[in-house]
Amino acid sequence: MINRLTALLVGASLLAMPSQAAETLTFATASPPQGPISTVIFDGWAQRISADGEGIVEIDVQHGFTVANPVNFYDRVKDGVVPISWGIMTMVGGRFPLTSVVELPNMPGSGEAASVAFWRLYTEGYLDAEYHDIVPLYLTVFPQSGIHLSKPLASLEDLGGARIIAGSQTNSGVVQALGGVPQSINPADAYEAIQRGTADGRLVPWTAFPPFRMDEITSYHIEAPVGTVVGMVFISRSVWEGLSEEAREIIMRHSGEEQTRLLGQFFDEQEAGIRGGLIAKGGHEVVSPDMEQSAQWIARMEPVIADWLGRTEGGAVILDRYSALLAEARAN
Repeated sequence: MINRLTALLVGASLLAMPSQAAETLTFATASPPQGPISTVIFDGWAQRISADGEGIVEIDVQHGFTVANPVNFYDRVKDGVVPISWGIMTMVGGRFPLTSVVELPNMPGSGEAASVAFWRLYTEGYLDAEYHDIVPLYLTVFPQSGIHLSKPLASLEDLGGARIIAGSQTNSGVVQALGGVPQSINPADAYEAIQRGTADGRLVPWTAFPPFRMDEITSYHIEAPVGTVVGMVFISRSVWEGLSEEAREIIMRHSGEEQTRLLGQFFDEQEAGIRGGLIAKGGHEVVSPDMEQSAQWIARMEPVIADWLGRTEGGAVILDRYSALLAEARAN
């Protein structure tokens, strides 16, 4: 009788004890709530982790610009405001010089191939020097940027002095090498600058068209291998190292190379849809340098690569390895 009573009391006490709460990690996407990347990629990723990690770890997604925005997303994580965020690494000025290898011209490839190649570059340890504060969870290298103008050029021999908004030092070098005038303007102000005529266009991927309404202010689009940028979902390293091993395993089970490949495919499909939709809509002209002009453009952009190598410590090793990984990913 005593043993049975003891067992009942112990059982009752266990039932009364609260179950262990899951570790909740806020993910500030700095992305519009109804945007395809939010609903398809970010929400799906968070839901898979939360379902798999029930009672252990869950992701609380916060869309929009209230918690973090496309400019301050990195500082929000670094300063401990949120543990996870997403953003374009070019916007974090000067902190990721090796990552900027993807901005170099003359390295064509799909977003999927470039994303996988860059993820492997990271996992092989080549970028460890600049990822000491954060841990990348998955990423994308966007499809190649284009030069999008408000009016046609007289010729594709060069950019004819067109004033082009460029997002980085390397982008500016490309614009200048091709005979344009680079302008440094905040992305949030780009629409107004082109609309008012203080800028003639912008160097960005097709995927920038919906969020920045680029179709309303540009109609002449030049496609060439002028470089691209990295977008990344990352977590604070201190938060990451404070998680249980089980929680880290659950998160990475839904992240890493496969999620990176998925995101690369997503943006390839987005690019094709946006480009095709504008052509079908009418009023937009998409052009590329012909064979002779293309060879001239490639030659004119080579000094941009030399400049990057000259100012980037360890850049030669990074460029060689990334080029090899990109070639391998494209072949496969």
